[in-house]
Amino acid sequence: MKSAISSKTPRTPLPKITAHFAITTDGKISTKNRTPSQFTSPADKKRLRLVRAVHDAVLVARGTVAADTMSMRLTDPALRKERTARGLTPEPLRVVMSNSGRLDSSWKIFKKGGAPLVIFSTTRMPELTRSRIAPFCDLHLYEASIVPLESALKMLRKDYGVKRIVCEGGGQLFRSLAELDLLTELQLTIAPVIFGGAAAPSLTGIPGDFLPKALDFRIKKLESIGDECVVQLVRTRR
Repeated sequence: MKSAISSKTPRTPLPKITAHFAITTDGKISTKNRTPSQFTSPADKKRLRLVRAVHDAVLVARGTVAADTMSMRLTDPALRKERTARGLTPEPLRVVMSNSGRLDSSWKIFKKGGAPLVIFSTTRMPELTRSRIAPFCDLHLYEASIVPLESALKMLRKDYGVKRIVCEGGGQLFRSLAELDLLTELQLTIAPVIFGGAAAPSLTGIPGDFLPKALDFRIKKLESIGDECVVQLVRTRR
């Protein structure tokens, strides 16, 4: 008797995604003008580097790169040494998502070196932009109005060996990950400051429609560091 063999192609597993954000007490991640997130302490900036160091890739949206003038690097020699001791690259892969493709080749991410840079965008990206940034990154363009997140994440796992990603912003990218229920963990630093303002983005971007469904998390760790509260939440499924 012959055993039945499935003809289905095994699904490419997706990387595990941790979202790491600093938020105000009223849930804002930035001001209405998208100014850099400078409302947390130096200890929180150090914590960001520690979280970044234990992941295979750092993921951000185009707006976060522009607002925070990010290089997305891990320059701390001790953290780099710890990574190489574990058989990892000195710095995590840098990944940028941009639906519009409005990127500037003068930004730090294109000028400061570091880990390889991977950019996912669409054919909306202007031809001039493509030619200017192509020498500095792996550029993947989709014939669509928005980047298909699951396809991009599967490529990161299959072609780049990425198993763990930390998403550092912004709110719209976080919302897209939440809508697709792709989040594994959420790490928040809650700062003792209130911004207010309907136009200031929250964790899920500008306040708008509800998510398709509520996502449940459980608290894995909660601690007070100085005047800030740091909470680590893990996705739970009923």
